[in-house]
Amino acid sequence: MKKIILSMLLLLLGLGTTSFANTPSYNDVEGYYETVSLSEVMDILNKNKGTLLDVRNNDEVEKTGLVKGAKHIPLPELEKRLPELNKDETYITFCVSGNRSKKAAEILKKNGFKNVYNSKEGMSTWPYKDMVEPVKK
Repeated sequence: MKKIILSMLLLLLGLGTTSFANTPSYNDVEGYYETVSLSEVMDILNKNKGTLLDVRNNDEVEKTGLVKGAKHIPLPELEKRLPELNKDETYITFCVSGNRSKKAAEILKKNGFKNVYNSKEGMSTWPYKDMVEPVKK
């Protein structure tokens, strides 16, 4: 009996050490997007390999500015404005903290966009202030 209990305990401990940390963020059956850090966002932008898609509300963008080169479409307008975007381009969804950008990434993937990243952080922790332009009201 002790051997059975010990075997089960070892089996459970072995399963508990399995790491899923490097697994992409799956959020729909049609595909997945990868969540990336701000430094990875900058790597993608610096290599001209993607466009930042800012899904913050208009008043938030007016207060804090817009990252140079970013495309601004507030999340509530995203689905109806999808025709403005190219499904073959790479987009990095971006907001204040990462919550709305996650929803935006899901919308893009569900609508057939191939290359989608979600910024884990957003404008609240954006360290590259020289890349931010003021937006006129």
